Amino acid sequence: MKHRICLALAVASVVAHSRTALAAPVKACDVMTVQAASSVFGDKLSAGREESLDMGAQRCTFDRSDSTTPGKLAFTVSDAKTMAASLHSDIPGLTRFIKQSERGQTSETIPSLGEWNSYVWDGNKEYTLAVLYRGKVLFLVCSGPKNPHPEALMVRTMRANMQKL
Repeated sequence: MKHRICLALAVASVVAHSRTALAAPVKACDVMTVQAASSVFGDKLSAGREESLDMGAQRCTFDRSDSTTPGKLAFTVSDAKTMAASLHSDIPGLTRFIKQSERGQTSETIPSLGEWNSYVWDGNKEYTLAVLYRGKVLFLVCSGPKNPHPEALMVRTMRANMQKL
């Protein structure tokens, strides 16, 4: 899942750079708070670090405050049409691409969350929730959380973030 998202973002840079007028991107750190990130993660996280990614995507990354143990949470907001175009696809094709789980991963759909969603996890404490909502693709990725079962908190946090868009 992580590799598919990175591939989609990398390919999209070509499309984004070829467009002359893009709407102002939503700042992910304005949507996701450090308190919500820490709650999902199950431990104190540092303040969010905003990054502008290719194709107008914005990512807010929260690193674990205790740097001796790796772990982080990231929230990304991307334009769905731009992301789909970067893959020479449409929105349904994009959602099929994102949902494909890789070997060792499990995927499920959360009822009544956005227009489409996919929750993917693996045995290495990597959890990803992707949601299509109002023309945006939202990603919430939690790596190495102290919380052994972050799904419910990830869904609750994603619902709260969706209301801010």
